[in-house]
Amino acid sequence: MPDRRNVDASRSRVASRDLPLSRGCIAIGSGDALMRRLKTSEKVARDIVHDIISNGLRPGDGLPSEAAMLRQYEVSRESLREGLRLLEVQGLITIRRGPGGGPVVGTVDPANLGRMSTLYFHMAGATYDELFDAWSLAECMLAELAARNPDREARVAAMAPYLAPSSAEDVASEDLEEFVAEQGRFHGVVASLVSNRVLELILQTMGLIVSHHVASTDDPRVLHDLIAEGHRQLAKEIATGHPRAARTLMEEHIGEISAYNRERLGSKVNDLIEWH
Repeated sequence: MPDRRNVDASRSRVASRDLPLSRGCIAIGSGDALMRRLKTSEKVARDIVHDIISNGLRPGDGLPSEAAMLRQYEVSRESLREGLRLLEVQGLITIRRGPGGGPVVGTVDPANLGRMSTLYFHMAGATYDELFDAWSLAECMLAELAARNPDREARVAAMAPYLAPSSAEDVASEDLEEFVAEQGRFHGVVASLVSNRVLELILQTMGLIVSHHVASTDDPRVLHDLIAEGHRQLAKEIATGHPRAARTLMEEHIGEISAYNRERLGSKVNDLIEWH
């Protein structure tokens, strides 16, 4: 099990690290994106999203046919299809193939936002070491804000499933995909208590990138007991509305997991972030 002293060592890592630009990487800086006019395909993607919301569509609901959307948005077939591909890559829609297929409303999954952000992280030269630090800061903020949620009943109801200790039979019955999804659900529930959808989306991305990478390169089920006990303690402090304790526990929890993963990665902790 990782030494908790590693948590203390990581606290000063962000402030003390020198960040030379990796060879071939691109410095973070302003371009023309802020004032760039949207391409036609981007406008179509924006308008489709607006219509999904204004029409009250839900995940799994079908969108109009291509012919109908061409008439509605008054764009070329090429621009429409490019706009749909933009949304599909983000997971905001899915395209069903074959007879009776077509575009279908997807989900608002922060994992898709994380997947896209890894392209930026990689080009900027960001490493897994930096990712672990960012993950800790993000989760600590979410835990503290969740415990500050003024709705006590909501906190208790959200954390109730995580208060009971898990058994050996639980982990034995979980395959890798189920395990990763279940651990991610806990952090998603914590984020939902923040009552700020911008923070709920953005701050989850770091942990989801970590989860995806670890599940692709290792078996995180070896940390089952550590993770389950960490979640149980966090659930207790969030449910009872103790923000400072929740933040401290989350820092320790993420610090232990990060220490394990840093040890497993070895020198690869300084590799550029990927989405496998």
